[in-house]
Amino acid sequence: MFRKPFSFVTALALCCVSVLASSAIALNANAQAVDKAINTDCPFTGKAIDGETFTIYSNKKIGFCCGGCKKRFAGWDDARKDNFVLTSLSARVTQDKPKSRPKKAAPTSKPAKKVKSDLYTLATCPISGAKLGAMGDPIIKTYEGREVRFCCAGCIGKFEVNVKEGFAKIDKQLIKQQVHYYPLDKCIISDETLVKGEITEYVYNNRLVRLCCTGCIKDFKKDAAKYLKKIDNAIVKKQRKNYPLNTCVVAGGELGSMGEPVEVIAGNRLVRFCCKGCVAKFNKEPAKYIAMIDTAWKAKHADGDGKEKADGKGGDRGN
Repeated sequence: MFRKPFSFVTALALCCVSVLASSAIALNANAQAVDKAINTDCPFTGKAIDGETFTIYSNKKIGFCCGGCKKRFAGWDDARKDNFVLTSLSARVTQDKPKSRPKKAAPTSKPAKKVKSDLYTLATCPISGAKLGAMGDPIIKTYEGREVRFCCAGCIGKFEVNVKEGFAKIDKQLIKQQVHYYPLDKCIISDETLVKGEITEYVYNNRLVRLCCTGCIKDFKKDAAKYLKKIDNAIVKKQRKNYPLNTCVVAGGELGSMGEPVEVIAGNRLVRFCCKGCVAKFNKEPAKYIAMIDTAWKAKHADGDGKEKADGKGGDRGN
């Protein structure tokens, strides 16, 4: 029998089939590469992506909470987009790693009372150093009861690479911001006089607590709510009589015009409002209003040396 010659037409047909098959495989691979969004939270609002609004950048699928945020992303330059992609991919790798089973904590006879986290009172992002609000509403995250505010979602992944180091940086800034207002000259635990150069500066839930030694930290944590209440009482006693504003820091209305002023402690400072409605507005931008109060302290209670007076005899604001 004679084998039919392998015609040119047949060879061309087979070649076309091969090319089409290769193209289909490549398209399928690309589809798989962008099938899943690299982020779970919107880069602008921090809210969960809606599962419907996406864009493709550098062959990576990026999700948003709404179409408005998608348009904002399109306005970013390539360097900023590349940084967001790298940060999101790094965060996803960390999340995908199998987590070791946490050790079961030993039972205690009396669990410590949980204390609600104090506000993040710094005006800048702990990662970028940018002023909060410069890139839209700050994104608020809580880590083991501690509130942290970021300028954008891209900074969250960088912070979470080393949370301990991130909080060490935050604590340093909070101590500097609050030490001038701390109301006690004795350790809240031992009642020992706080000696300069030997004081332990401990930050608990974004609040500075000054102790005579590191050994007192353990006792403080056993009943933090109790000791914070004592510090708050001391703050009210020392700062209320010389409070630098006669008006509400939020609404601008005269204090007392709507009944007894509402008082809140934030960053070891007393803040007075005309009504409860202003507290929520303060909580959205605490750094902004605290800066206004600090400026008022300086303007009203500064002596000739530039130090602020709390009782008319000189000295610091909170001391």
